[in-house]
Amino acid sequence: MAASHSPLWPDDCHGAVSLTFDDGLPDHLRRAVPLLDDRGLRGTFYLCPKGDNFADRLAPWRAVFEAGHEIGNHSLSHTCSRNFQPAHDPGPVGLEHTTLDEMGADLAAAEGRLQELFPCEGRSFAYPCYQSDVGEGPTRQSYVPLVAKLFVAGRTGGEYGFFNHPYNVDLHHLGGIAAERMPGTELVGLVERCVRRGHWAVFAFHSIDGGRLGINEFDFEELLDHLAENRHRICTAPVAELAKHCRALRALRGDAEASP
Repeated sequence: MAASHSPLWPDDCHGAVSLTFDDGLPDHLRRAVPLLDDRGLRGTFYLCPKGDNFADRLAPWRAVFEAGHEIGNHSLSHTCSRNFQPAHDPGPVGLEHTTLDEMGADLAAAEGRLQELFPCEGRSFAYPCYQSDVGEGPTRQSYVPLVAKLFVAGRTGGEYGFFNHPYNVDLHHLGGIAAERMPGTELVGLVERCVRRGHWAVFAFHSIDGGRLGINEFDFEELLDHLAENRHRICTAPVAELAKHCRALRALRGDAEASP
């Protein structure tokens, strides 16, 4: 028996997908963007505009932005947990020793630089390493409220097999699907499970065809082909665009939290 369908998503689609890419890697420009463009699909690319040469370094992304892809914020410093460091190397200050004020300044500085290069109304954010807290133990605090003040949405990690409900999800703590090393059949299967529920799947990619967090290009193309061939029932769009759509749905229903 076919699942019932109500027109919650743009173009009367049954479900929604966002393809997100972290860290602004060279193979995103070399492979991911052309593969998306060839199929008429748009993604969200999360960049860290750090360094004095950020404008020159990020100049190639201008054409990506003008082609309709979202350029998202991935913070200035990409601070993650100190726990990731080798035991003999304590490494730099991590989230455990970062304050909310410091994190707020970091996010605002990154956003100022991105607005200079890629001006827009309503950008999304990706939590580095999928981690959304600062401090540790009794001082640990969420910085999701900071993200909510600056961005239309925030993407983190999520439990496998669960997706984002258009009315119920915290838009500033969206569940993401870490797609590294996934075969194409698994990616497509997750999409179809999401669509049957009428939900929104947000895939998180790093490198394409290589690296510790990479995905094979063949598998990546299998996902893109499925999305392109089924665009009549699967809405594939950047995170900020679908987050705004969810806000509009909630406003129509009269949800108090729908306003920015």
